Amino acid sequence: MKKLLRNISFIAVLLVGLSACTEADPEYTDFPSKDVDFIYAVAPNSDGEIEYALDYYVVSTIQFTNTSAKEGSVTWDFGDGNTSTEENPLHKYAKAGNYMVKLTVEGVGSRTYPLMIYDIAPVLTIKEQSSDIITINDVTVDFDIFLPNPENKRVKYDWVFPEGTMTEDGQEISTFTGYADESGNVEYPGKLKFRNIGSQRITLQATFDLDGENRRLEDSYVNVQVGADKEYKTLYYAVLDGNVMAYKLIPEGSLPDGTKNLPFDMGVRSGNMPFNLVYAEYPDAEGNMGGWVYILDAGRQYTYINDENGVNGDGVINVMSADGSQTNVFVTNAGKAAFDDPFFGCVDGNNLLYSDRNTGLRQMALNLRSQVEANNRLVENAQLGYYNRGIAYGAINTSIYKDANGTYWWGKCYNGNGIFRFKASDIGVTTEVPDEIVLNGVKLKAFTLDEERGKLYVWITATGSEGFYEFPLPAEGATVGVAGAVNSIMMNADPMNTTDAEGVYCTQMAVDSQSGYVYFGFNKAASDQSSYPAGLKYYNPYTGTISNIDVITDKILGVTINDNMSKLF
Repeated sequence: MKKLLRNISFIAVLLVGLSACTEADPEYTDFPSKDVDFIYAVAPNSDGEIEYALDYYVVSTIQFTNTSAKEGSVTWDFGDGNTSTEENPLHKYAKAGNYMVKLTVEGVGSRTYPLMIYDIAPVLTIKEQSSDIITINDVTVDFDIFLPNPENKRVKYDWVFPEGTMTEDGQEISTFTGYADESGNVEYPGKLKFRNIGSQRITLQATFDLDGENRRLEDSYVNVQVGADKEYKTLYYAVLDGNVMAYKLIPEGSLPDGTKNLPFDMGVRSGNMPFNLVYAEYPDAEGNMGGWVYILDAGRQYTYINDENGVNGDGVINVMSADGSQTNVFVTNAGKAAFDDPFFGCVDGNNLLYSDRNTGLRQMALNLRSQVEANNRLVENAQLGYYNRGIAYGAINTSIYKDANGTYWWGKCYNGNGIFRFKASDIGVTTEVPDEIVLNGVKLKAFTLDEERGKLYVWITATGSEGFYEFPLPAEGATVGVAGAVNSIMMNADPMNTTDAEGVYCTQMAVDSQSGYVYFGFNKAASDQSSYPAGLKYYNPYTGTISNIDVITDKILGVTINDNMSKLF
């Protein structure tokens, strides 16, 4: 590796005292001298090579070189309690940190510069697997370790494996200890396979033998994505203040005995307030179909905000490939009006249709990237004939859905409660469209339709009646009230603010077209030990019950389903 010399640029700050007083100027004992200077670089190893010189690490020996213009006795202060009077000393730091290195030349002055010392961590990667997709109980994987070791010290590696990890011959393994000798030869646990579905985290703990003193390095880990042995649908969900995750929708009793269905960590941040996820498919420039997950993040201003200057928006829609390997910004509202932040969305042909906070519905082509929010609304509140007819059709948009007949279903949570319906032909019509308020005066946060089975599912947020509701799908022109629910399940929720009308309980529902189950995330106080803790739930319309998916207990907002069958994603 090429020798990398870090030259440091310095800014001299000159303090000049301007005074007409007869008093003598004060003495500045630490005043930097232009005649004192030094450089530092990682020293070469015994072979004369710089093995890891991109930065300065605990295991690296640092060469300090005096480049002062004037001579004198030198004193080095390395900032860690150690000093040296050598002209060009070598020094190694015992731990990571930000150190102030000071060189003093007797009779001349001194110079001080910062030096950041980092710790190193082993890099653990998958080296080899016997198939493109790692599946349960079958496909094996092998690993590789990279760890800078400039002084060729002996290293101890402690491996920690998740439950269900097996050796190639099927023996359970939970830990393994191996060593790397002075020549860099590493002991490995061999090829492994896995009994459980989902992200299987392998943790690697490295300990350096530094002349008889053991020093534990930062842990390293790798997620092995293990798929099912058969093809199933995939549900994506967004964890509050966490990552986008994936979960295989596997019917009960379909997996081999002892196999668990665990979630996948897609490694993509979900954002501040990821209200909605939308799955869409469309061809690329070459005509190849690809799946994408749109992450609608309302930002910090998901509740009421006084944005008089129209610059406090921070919402964004990010887009992730179905396997999590690609991420892009779809559109950002940063620096614009908070009322234009994205809230809820759905696919409308080749467009993503989404609501802003309170004004209208916007649409953008699915294949666009890195767009800045523009006035591309499909419709604004005031462009519909029934705007302000008895009920204020105003603030706080919720779910948006377009059915097979081309009718838009648009939820309103506050100052105009209920679900409104309209067609494209209704936009701009000033006359009232009768009887198109499906739920009148109901505070709701999420809803979805199961058109095949004739169901309307609604999450109601009103205090004392918050929970999950099932209604028969209202016919065109029909109105439904709360009393018309065929089933309701009260679920005490944990709103994320004190404004009941805008509290975040459940922000999205997704219907599995095959089973008819309704999946949704639920926010619940961690201290609440009721039968409905936080996590991913599903409603069984045949039994009228809600079940917990026990392996997922995060606070979840957006959910969406990829109906394509696959072993992985």
